[in-house]
Amino acid sequence: MRIYKKLTIYTTVIAIISFTLATFFHYCFPGDEADFWINVCLGIFGSAVLTAFTSIVSYFHERRKTLENFLYHTRQILTFANKYQEHMTLDEKLRFFLDYSEFDKTVWDTDFGNMDFFFERKNKYREYIYNNIYNPILDFSNAVANHVWHFRCHLDGSAKNERVMQTFVDELQSYLLKKEEKTIPTDINDNGDKTSCFRFISTESKLVHDVKVELAGRYYEILYGKRTANKKQKDNKATGGEN
Repeated sequence: MRIYKKLTIYTTVIAIISFTLATFFHYCFPGDEADFWINVCLGIFGSAVLTAFTSIVSYFHERRKTLENFLYHTRQILTFANKYQEHMTLDEKLRFFLDYSEFDKTVWDTDFGNMDFFFERKNKYREYIYNNIYNPILDFSNAVANHVWHFRCHLDGSAKNERVMQTFVDELQSYLLKKEEKTIPTDINDNGDKTSCFRFISTESKLVHDVKVELAGRYYEILYGKRTANKKQKDNKATGGEN
């Protein structure tokens, strides 16, 4: 994707320069002597235009392929992360984080590294993907990596400390889950006023939910275009499915 973008830019610049030179020779140096250089410039122009056309077609093919691969590999990571459950034992949570740290994310990193959009300063597609999809997962992955050594030492018995491990787990769990205190009225008087309430802690998915919303929203629009994204949204509403 990146190389095809650069090739398109370079060949377009060459085409413009060669055509400008051909025009310059034609009007400023008329005669047989200039014909040779005009033909050379036009030859370069024709080759550059053909190469630019080929590279831009290849760019859009590679663009879709890269974005689809990134979507697929992101979903793989989210599927793994979604296996985490709050009711797991401490040791089960430590093993989960160790398994997550060993989950291969190299291809996912490469997919993002290959992204390079035209008119990025205006559209800011790569910046959006980084801030809303790539970086949240990367932050969590780095946080897990910071505690891998401690978790291994605890599990193999060389350095057991459940209180410290629980602190680390709580830190990492905050990336995956969000807790909110909610209030439900249990009794209402004749005037409609709440006379008693029940308070409870609600636990919901955080990282997985937030990234999936982005994948099904603007990212899908970047990948397939606004028309396809709007059609998908209408179809989901009609069938009662999720976006």
